[in-house]
Amino acid sequence: MDSKTYFWVVKNTPYQYLSLTALWAFVEAGLGGFLHALHLPFTGIVLGGFAVIIISIIGQTNDKPFRKIMEATLIVLAIKIMANPATSPFAYIAVAFQGLLGAIIYSLPKIGFAHHLLFAVGSMLESAGQKLLIMTLFLGKTFWEGLDGLGKSITKIFGTTSDMPFSNVIIIG
Repeated sequence: MDSKTYFWVVKNTPYQYLSLTALWAFVEAGLGGFLHALHLPFTGIVLGGFAVIIISIIGQTNDKPFRKIMEATLIVLAIKIMANPATSPFAYIAVAFQGLLGAIIYSLPKIGFAHHLLFAVGSMLESAGQKLLIMTLFLGKTFWEGLDGLGKSITKIFGTTSDMPFSNVIIIG
């Protein structure tokens, strides 16, 4: 079966783009706020998974994927900031990165499954490494200090403590 068969329901609806954009905005603002309020770990990866699916469908079903994905990204960012202005600025960076990466990848000539895989892996790697990127690029820490901060935040999530610097664990590993 080709990809057009999978998306016939979405493709045949007159407002498929707006419906997908609204769903993405609801997931980011609604579900994201709910998961954050519960202080659950790895909410960015959960939200990123939803974003990957929705952006992939938008990219697969539109004739102008770059334009449509970027429009959807801006709408989602606007709704997210209106729903909860206290959200961390880095959450907006993650959404903008996912939208831009999806727009670029899905505007390339069609190469099949590789589009989806490249986009999903790129988005999830950014989500997983976002805290390290923030510490090094925005907070002025060295890469190794950023790794130690990342390790401390991960051990804090799981309710344990460790005196060994996370960067040493990475180097030894």
